[in-house]
Amino acid sequence: MDKIVLIELSPSVPNLGKFIVMPRYGMLTIASILSDRTDYDVSLLFQPYVGAIDIESIAQEEPKYVMVNGLTTTALENEMFIARLRERLAGAVPVIAGGEHATMFPDEAKRYADYILAYEGDDTTIQLLSALEEKDPVSRDSMLSQVPGLHYRDLKGDWRFNHQPVRIGQIDYRYDFSVVPGAESAGRRFRTAHIPIQTSRGCKFSCSFCTWISLYGKSGYCVRPVEDVLHDIVHTIEYTGVRNFVVCDNLFGGDVSFTEELMHRILRTFEDRKEKPVMTVLCRADQFTGGPGTIPEKTVKLMARAGVANVCLGLESISTRSLVQMRKRTDLQKYYVAVENLRRNGLEVPATFVAGFDGDSYEDVVNIAEFGERIGLFNIQVYARSIAPGTVDDMLSEGRNIPGGHNKYRNGHSVNILPSRMLPSDLQRAVFEAPFRFHRGDGLKDRLAMRAFQMIWNGLEPHYAGLRMLEKEFLVPEGIYRYSGSGYVLNEKALNALVEDEERHDAYAKKAAEIFRNADGLAPAHFGQAMESTAIA
Repeated sequence: MDKIVLIELSPSVPNLGKFIVMPRYGMLTIASILSDRTDYDVSLLFQPYVGAIDIESIAQEEPKYVMVNGLTTTALENEMFIARLRERLAGAVPVIAGGEHATMFPDEAKRYADYILAYEGDDTTIQLLSALEEKDPVSRDSMLSQVPGLHYRDLKGDWRFNHQPVRIGQIDYRYDFSVVPGAESAGRRFRTAHIPIQTSRGCKFSCSFCTWISLYGKSGYCVRPVEDVLHDIVHTIEYTGVRNFVVCDNLFGGDVSFTEELMHRILRTFEDRKEKPVMTVLCRADQFTGGPGTIPEKTVKLMARAGVANVCLGLESISTRSLVQMRKRTDLQKYYVAVENLRRNGLEVPATFVAGFDGDSYEDVVNIAEFGERIGLFNIQVYARSIAPGTVDDMLSEGRNIPGGHNKYRNGHSVNILPSRMLPSDLQRAVFEAPFRFHRGDGLKDRLAMRAFQMIWNGLEPHYAGLRMLEKEFLVPEGIYRYSGSGYVLNEKALNALVEDEERHDAYAKKAAEIFRNADGLAPAHFGQAMESTAIA
């Protein structure tokens, strides 16, 4: 039986995901689909489950195909790992890449992959494998040209891309943990083990910074069959011993009637079971403010009874101007109403924020801590604004991305854009000062959170040093930022002039790359003064 190995490597620079042990749902989904619908011998190697992934062991299994996925933070690890594997196998195995990084940055994925599947891979993965099994080169090339979202080389060796995405008509898969080595003991071995689960896909909104449409190729919102969701919960608990779930929907509860049915079914399924699911779901605040289209309070109560323990709200900002720029269509009063509603019904409310929009001052970002305390949030996670390809932000913010940064630091917390009302390094400090202030208590929750954020901050020291060097050597001397009396602000006119001057912009990109490369090579001792000056922690 031909072997397919799926590989999920861990990033070298920590992010919040490091502190829970959880495979990515995309890899679980594709591995389960291949196990169910094909005759391949499928194995998903999740590094935290199996430890260091040994190239020699993979080579001895003689896989016919290797599949890799991951965030931008593991792009370098993927490239280096695949290079070593190719050397061991003399380049004999085709490598297929998919997921977030491969979809958003295919040119980078081409460094290590022979085929890149953008968008949803539920159906197209099997379509691609069918094409690769075709022996006749001309027929195979014709079949490859019909796989939606596929980057591939044609008969001349030139890269081609089948642009037209096709959204799947129905989410159709069930987890199969028998193809995941180490999963059978995950609940026992890892105190922070979680499993991602999906109840719907897509969203009904289009915030300016969100990448979901780019990742799926086009808009659309659909729910999974209830029976499939129940299967995944029961199978996970029985097979792995893990009962903590992160519901990774883009918008949980977007279909209220479906949500109610699912919660009722979970209640009935686990009525007589000792091990019940504990779920964290991701929502918008305006889903809990009452009125047409919102989740009724009776449904909120039902969610709590069915095992939803945490409703993580994407609040994003406390700046009205930034909320308008994000196209959030909400306000702070709705935040108060939503959090009070959820807490009144026994649910904890963590929240995420995105800092660095044009309405954000340093104080706005730092004061997220005080705001979170005032409205009763369980914890806060402040991420740095990212201007990703294909988003509304990308179309309206030319020149705002900082070139030259290393992918391993792009973990959601690092600053890689030019903010409007502060220097990039100031934004970087604010992104961490907010959670440090919020979690300054002595309780276990705050101590654990503080330790996590401190580790992430320490991991970003080289990137932070690079930001400071770039400001000192280019951004301030070249007038991209000017001092306004209370601090530095972005000079839009100077930035536009830089973007329009191709030769000068190329020199800027090369300078930035050199600075970040040099910063990455410095010993940790070189960061002491810069980091101490932030007065963080």
